Amino acid sequence: MKDEFTDALLNNADKIILEEYDWYAPLIGDWDFDYYDNLESPQPRHVIGEWIFRKILEGSIVQDLFICPSRTERITNPQEDGEYGVALRKFNFDEKCYNMVYSTKDYMIHVNWKKECDKLVGTVQEVPDNQFIFSDITPDSFKWTNIQIQNNGTTKELSRIFAKRKK
Repeated sequence: MKDEFTDALLNNADKIILEEYDWYAPLIGDWDFDYYDNLESPQPRHVIGEWIFRKILEGSIVQDLFICPSRTERITNPQEDGEYGVALRKFNFDEKCYNMVYSTKDYMIHVNWKKECDKLVGTVQEVPDNQFIFSDITPDSFKWTNIQIQNNGTTKELSRIFAKRKK
């Protein structure tokens, strides 16, 4: 049976985002990842997850699904605070950044993303001292970090992800 919704959503007929602003192009695809938090603990928590990125709405928006633990892992290793979320990123031509909304069944946040050298840095609008960073982006891997900016200007790493492209 044909899925009209998916066909229409994933239609990438137009190249709306200019190549110089197509920062998420290297992330489009399917990823497995290792998630770590409680980083100050002698045994940080490790959870296996998956992240799926696609261009939607004629290529004008980058959508992703963040699943932690992964659909397979949640059967054998469920996590009480596990997350199944969706993000929509749209390039803001006036501000030269991506505006993003991220939602789970429990909450929603807004994040503005800017490119800083070879990193994508997202500032959470509701909590500006909280940032997400994509770094070390290659065709087959990337790192994602969740940091908190302290009052003295230093940063504290709250969690990190090491992702590998699914084969």
